[in-house]
Amino acid sequence: MNNGGANHAVIGNQDSATIDVLLAAYNDLSINDVIGKQLAFVNFTSNLIINNLPPLSPKQLVIELLEDQAVTPELIKALKHLRSKGYKIALDDFCLTKETLSLIECADIIKLDVLDQAPETWANYIPKLKARGITMLAEKVENYEIYEQCKELGFELFQGYFFAKPKILSGKKMSRNAMSVLQLIGKLNKTDVDFDDVINTISADVGLSYNLLRTLNSGMYAQMKKVDSVRQAAVTLGLNNLRNWINLLALGSLDNKPQILLETAMVRAKMCELLGEIITKKPAPDGYFTIGLFSVIDAFFDTPLENLIKKLGLSEELLSALLHYKGDKGKILRIAIHYQEDKLTKDDLANLEDYNISNQELTQAYLNGLYWSKEQTK
Repeated sequence: MNNGGANHAVIGNQDSATIDVLLAAYNDLSINDVIGKQLAFVNFTSNLIINNLPPLSPKQLVIELLEDQAVTPELIKALKHLRSKGYKIALDDFCLTKETLSLIECADIIKLDVLDQAPETWANYIPKLKARGITMLAEKVENYEIYEQCKELGFELFQGYFFAKPKILSGKKMSRNAMSVLQLIGKLNKTDVDFDDVINTISADVGLSYNLLRTLNSGMYAQMKKVDSVRQAAVTLGLNNLRNWINLLALGSLDNKPQILLETAMVRAKMCELLGEIITKKPAPDGYFTIGLFSVIDAFFDTPLENLIKKLGLSEELLSALLHYKGDKGKILRIAIHYQEDKLTKDDLANLEDYNISNQELTQAYLNGLYWSKEQTK
């Protein structure tokens, strides 16, 4: 789309959002640091695709055509040209119509919103599409039942937060490993716990003590002087940061949980902390990291959130934030969750405006959270 035959691209709101993400990921951070060896799916409008903006390496970038774009001969030509240059093309929220049929020949990946379209309605099409080398991706997979159904139908990729929701089975007992971790987290996060109690509790767990000291003495956190005791670690980090690390290490020690769940928790925790820094004007403000981390604790223990957090001795402020999104921490948590799930609401946008957090700062907080989580899990 051009403006009255002018030789410059017209940048709309959707274009601007894509450019903000790309600039942050490719300029402020290395894209490899953000996504590792995975593919980066980035939404593109037809305007950006047709005008060849911006020039980026095709190595890890998937150009995701937004679902509301008009299908024109110019768009088809541009998509074919990009594929010839090695770019992968994904069709977002794809609906098969007369108008969209021509897009299939340009696609490497087709994404279906399984909340909007029942996956079984595609049962006859999926084998034919896969025979053409197209990968089927199910998005907005909300629970394990839908995941299993989509997998059976031939979907190969999945987007959604089904893995971040508890898989609650009636009559199932909590494992000894999970019970020990929950007791440790509960003891460390009580509002009246003191410095020595924290140190003694961590020191009693050989595995946690080892992992904590190994992390602090790694290249990323290396101090001038080697940290060789839990007490020294506590002094180095401070009580709040120490508890954050132990909460993280404890959850990471749980059996039979996917790595992506821990990464999701880490990204959300760091994002909440970074947004908290913006509104409090303080580095690593108390509680923000904790609410992000504990917002998926139900999935770690396969137990309803309200049943779990009452056992943790958290303050009323944190309880209210986690269960009802109340207060500054609760609002920031809800923004982080909705941003991760691409579901920002009008209330979220109003809160961001009240907190004077720009779109760029929000995107940067998320990308920095991704980068941080990748660094910790190397």
